[in-house]
Formats: sequence, C-alpha cells, structure tokens
Amino acid sequence: MNYKIRQLFIEEKSDAFNSFMKIRASGAGARIMADKITNIAIKINDIDNRAANILKQEMLARDGDVATSRETLHSSAQKSDIIIFGTRKNIKSLIDKISIQPFGLKSLSVELNDFLDHIENTESCEILRIKQKEFNLKNKVVIMGILNVTSDSFFDGGKYYDIKNAFKRADKIVEEGADIIDVGGMSTRPGSAPVSAEEEIERTVPIISYIKKNHDILISVDTYRSSVAIKAIEAGADIINDISGLVLDDNMAKVVSDYNSSLVLMHMKGTPQDMQKDPFYEDVIEEIYDFFQTQATLAIERGIKPGNIIIDPGLGFGKNLEHNFTIVKKLKDFKSLGFPILIGASRKSFTGALSNLPPDKRLEGSLAVEVMSVMNGANLLRVHDVEKTIRAIKLVKAIQDIK
Repeated sequence: MNYKIRQLFIEEKSDAFNSFMKIRASGAGARIMADKITNIAIKINDIDNRAANILKQEMLARDGDVATSRETLHSSAQKSDIIIFGTRKNIKSLIDKISIQPFGLKSLSVELNDFLDHIENTESCEILRIKQKEFNLKNKVVIMGILNVTSDSFFDGGKYYDIKNAFKRADKIVEEGADIIDVGGMSTRPGSAPVSAEEEIERTVPIISYIKKNHDILISVDTYRSSVAIKAIEAGADIINDISGLVLDDNMAKVVSDYNSSLVLMHMKGTPQDMQKDPFYEDVIEEIYDFFQTQATLAIERGIKPGNIIIDPGLGFGKNLEHNFTIVKKLKDFKSLGFPILIGASRKSFTGALSNLPPDKRLEGSLAVEVMSVMNGANLLRVHDVEKTIRAIKLVKAIQDIK
C-alpha cells in the first residue's frame, strides 16, 4: 500500500474550510472550495413533471442533481415530488435560469430564492430572547426543569402535589442550574383525564407566584387552556407551553399575543386520552413539519412575534417507538423552519422501551436521547434530572466546539 486514504465526512462549511487549511490551501481558495462542497438538499412537493425534467437538466449542467420519481419521464401531465441537491451557488444560478421558464417555474424561482434567503438568515440567527433573558444558542443549550404539581403524572405524580414540596422542588431546580421552570397542573400522560380549568389554576398559580417572588428564573406554564394561561402570565409566567400547538383553544394565540409571551408550539397527534392508540403516519417528519408550518403561520397572523415561537415535535405524544427514534435522528430537518427546537424526552416510556424499564430506571435512556437531540440540533431540553443533564450536555458542547 503506497498511499494513506480515508473518507472525510464534512457536514458544514467550517469543517470543509478547516480541512482545506490543514493541507495548506490558500485562505481564498479554501473559502471558494468550502462553498462548493457544502451541499443542500431541498424537497419540493407537487411539481409539474415537465418542470421537474427541466430542473433536472439544469442542475446536472451545474454539477448538481434533482431526484425525481420514475413517472416523471413518462407522464408529463401529472405532478411529482422532487429533491434538489446542490450548493447555494449553483441553486442560485438555477433560480436565475428558471425565472423565465414555463410550467410554474417562474413562481418557483421566487419561492426558492426566498427559501434560500430564509435558510441563510436562520443559520445566522443564534440569539433566543425570552423576556429579560438572552441565550446564545450557538454555545448554550437551554435547560427547562419540570415541576408537575399533579397527583397522576407518569413519573413524579404526587411528589410535589403538596405545595410545600412544590416550593422545595422549585428551589432545587434553580439550585441545580436550570434556565426555566416548567410548571404543570394537569397530567397529559397517555390515557390521562383532564381536570377543570379552575383546578389547574389553583395548582399552578401559587407555585408560579412563589417562583417569581423568590427566584430570578424564567417560568413556563404547561397548559393548552387560554384561561389558565392568562392567570399564569399575570402571576409571572413568561412562556406558554401548549402541547396542542394552538389546536385545542382558539383563544390561546390572542392571549399569547396580547401579553407578548413566548410560546412553545408542540405537535400532538390526537389527545392525551387517545394519542397512543396505534398512531400512524405516512411520513412522520413531513407531517410534523407541515403542522409547524401551518401553526406558526397562524400564530404570526394572530400577532405572535416570530422571535417568541419555539417548536417541540412532541416525543411520546401520538408516536410509537420508531416515530420517536426517527424524530431524534432527523431533528435537523426542522431547522429550516427558523425556530428554536425544544425536546422533551425525559423518563418517557420510549427511553426505556428497549430494556422494558419503568420510569425510575430511565435516566440513562433519557440522557442518551437528549445528547443525540443536541447533536442533531435541539436548543432546549425539558427534563426531570436537571443537574445530570447539564453535566452530560456540557461535555457534548465541549466536543462540538473542537475545531
């Protein structure tokens, strides 16, 4: 063997640039080549097959490509989904070319250009602001500590139902270093029954008031009811964590907008009562992506600032084991939406499913999912085990920061 040969797995432009500089390429040349090697894959639905064939020819001429269905070549009157592969540079060149083409390509050129600009703006947006707090998401994973003041939550139900125990738990979450405390007054575990809004308010508001009075920490309230959200915000809550993603209460968006609160839009298929009864998706990532796109648009149209929106794909909420694993693995697919991503995996059944473990034995599985989630783009983690999670993620970030 005369040569030492290995494959380089390069995902980001900075990785490419550093690799070129290590072999002593010029700085200018390294920057040009790094732009060429960083590929983008863009899926577009319902393209006229004639347009799809034009796109493929034009991208091949630019050292890119377009993946199309087999029917595209044989059925010009129909529509298909396609995936465009290329660099920003050659896709921008494609956009210029198709801006005068037929079969819907002129309008596609505008939308594709807007999408590329959106991606670029998303990549440069690293700051999350929630009321008086500011987080640099390039360096920081935001930790949300869970405080359930319920009698029937799947892991800690009953532990903090007594108000004095709830106060102590809040103090502990702060002591362990969380950035946010998420207060929940109604269990949403699979099969759980709802409590009245009045009871939810009675459980959560005194805790929120205590935290606001005694600690300098952001407060989230885990509710899908606007009446609860109003009382919680007035008591000091900064974030509304809506597991229904604005679906179950038509007034929730107005409340969030009126109070200029932050909002977690979570995806849930069904309701807590029926969500785990054989959940089905044609494509779990695409369905959740479409949900976020629709609900975020609704939120913004109703006055919620884009910078106040956080998305949560809802692990365990209407998903089976494979769905949950797929979401974690493909989490980067949600980054182009332009919103920070929250993951809530802590102690959920799927984190112990491979070994059939009960909730109190699922710490390692929870940490594994959380670590993978951060590596794949998660910005916030909702957890029971605050201190242990912070230790694990601190190591992950240190490894990621190695140049």
